[in-house]
Amino acid sequence: MIAQRSRIACLFVALTVLVPPVASGQGQGQGLDIYYVDVLGGAATLIVTPERESILIDSGWPGFDDRDPKRIVHVLKEVAGLDRLDHLVTTHWHTDHYGGVEGLAKLVPIGRYWDRGLPSDGLDGLDFPDGPKPDDPLLVAYLGAAEGNRSVLQPGDTLPLAGEVSAVVLASGGKVLACCEGGEGVGNARCDDLPADKAEDQSDNARSIALIVRLGAFDFLDCGDLTWNIERQLVCPVDQIRATDEREGDDQAIDVYQVTHHGLDSSNHPTLIRTIEPTVTVMNNGPRKGGSASVVHLLKSIPSIQANYQMHRNVTTGPEDNTDPALIANDDPEGGQFLHIHVEPDGSAYSIRIGTDGEVRTFESK
Repeated sequence: MIAQRSRIACLFVALTVLVPPVASGQGQGQGLDIYYVDVLGGAATLIVTPERESILIDSGWPGFDDRDPKRIVHVLKEVAGLDRLDHLVTTHWHTDHYGGVEGLAKLVPIGRYWDRGLPSDGLDGLDFPDGPKPDDPLLVAYLGAAEGNRSVLQPGDTLPLAGEVSAVVLASGGKVLACCEGGEGVGNARCDDLPADKAEDQSDNARSIALIVRLGAFDFLDCGDLTWNIERQLVCPVDQIRATDEREGDDQAIDVYQVTHHGLDSSNHPTLIRTIEPTVTVMNNGPRKGGSASVVHLLKSIPSIQANYQMHRNVTTGPEDNTDPALIANDDPEGGQFLHIHVEPDGSAYSIRIGTDGEVRTFESK
């Protein structure tokens, strides 16, 4: 079962990658595309598979005259050349991650809604310490948009994607995929010297959906706002991420890591990041949200990382506490510029650029 799920995970990773300059609306059969839409400290990551199947992970904020839904639809239609969303994945029930659903559903058809579950589902083992109440206007809007077309994702589930891309759920509802009973599997020597756990996180962040997407040799990891203690469980004492990978060879590091929780230091466990050994990171922070100095410095210290992208400069910290200015997508605090990753059809390489005319940087997949 895990083997089957791993193959689906490969599909999802390919979805997040960027191809070198491709004209708007083109790119059919030419690889996997991942677009980071700027929603000013929320989250909205659009993946388009080689089969032109679309997945949006999180939908940004509500309000502001539907600013975030409009930015998402602009990238979907004008850049990617699509007229519908096939899948909408909501990682958890916080406003900056699912608040844009109502506005989005008015602007574009959405095929299927995926989330971590709701109290009304009555599923065993799920809790909602700060989850939405039944009369929460955002929840009412979400359920109204979904109109019964929603499914709950649990660890080990896969998104039903066509083609060679896979997307596997590593964590959801505060639980982590356990692929190897009795501690068997891919042991992790880095767990011998672990930083201490933090106080238990009672928020919905700790219950975020974490997804790994794979296409060929390419891997993309998006953990929503998952927090420190649950992140640790992904790689200690067994590296559950690598254990889902059936590809041959030992070099199975993550190519693109979406810096968890907007780059806050309540997340981004050092052992997780050192274990996955990413090549590229993308932080979906805002001018005054996320981008903790300690996380920026941690990322700069990881030998495997060749480029750390940020959606915004953190205006509350200094230049040394941000990445290279050339890797910051938005100079204007009002933002609006997206970042595009294109993955080659066989997953062997990927390229990244800011907007439609930024400098293109290319990387080989591990």
